[in-house]
Amino acid sequence: MQWYALDVVRQKEYVAGHILQRMGCATFIPTETRYRKRNRYAKGKIEVPFAALPGVVFVGFLSAPNWLRVMSMHLVQGVLSIDDHPRRIDTAGQEWLRYRASQLDGYLVVERVKQNRYIRDLRQRADVEVSTASIHVQGRGILRAPVAQKHMKSKREFGEGDSVMVSEGPFRFSAGTVVKIAGARAKVLLPLFGGLSEATFALKDLEAA
Repeated sequence: MQWYALDVVRQKEYVAGHILQRMGCATFIPTETRYRKRNRYAKGKIEVPFAALPGVVFVGFLSAPNWLRVMSMHLVQGVLSIDDHPRRIDTAGQEWLRYRASQLDGYLVVERVKQNRYIRDLRQRADVEVSTASIHVQGRGILRAPVAQKHMKSKREFGEGDSVMVSEGPFRFSAGTVVKIAGARAKVLLPLFGGLSEATFALKDLEAA
């Protein structure tokens, strides 16, 4: 298998990988998970997969690649090259194998399922077949999002040792350093009364500074 790194349209990594798989290629898309709301009205957050290397899809060919066919895909923008020649990734040997073994791999799954929907023309509900798409994640859980992020504000996640700002309560707009995270709460070191003091906050009341 000859492996190369393709430059694809960002946020379309899994779609590009799905098309490449249908062309008979193997794909590897390093994936990480983050907690996000299912929609703007949902109260809780769910674990959502994202491409860990935005805009990159590793693709494997059984023989010499047909670059004309690959580059004709509207989602493919280029390939990692050296001196204008596509660079094979698998020549790194054990380093490449270790990298693949240490990462989550994600791929798009498209399937036909039956759903009960209202048909306007028939003016009644009926079972119809529709296509649904989901991202399947497999492999080791090194990049899985910490459970604590489920209680944090989306895109404002933080970890122990990070600087945060209090967004709610009497200490609002105060900045400090996270000392410890336990469950849905965190201990933060804040500059108070001319010194440093520890205070405990709910994770939902903090955000990365």
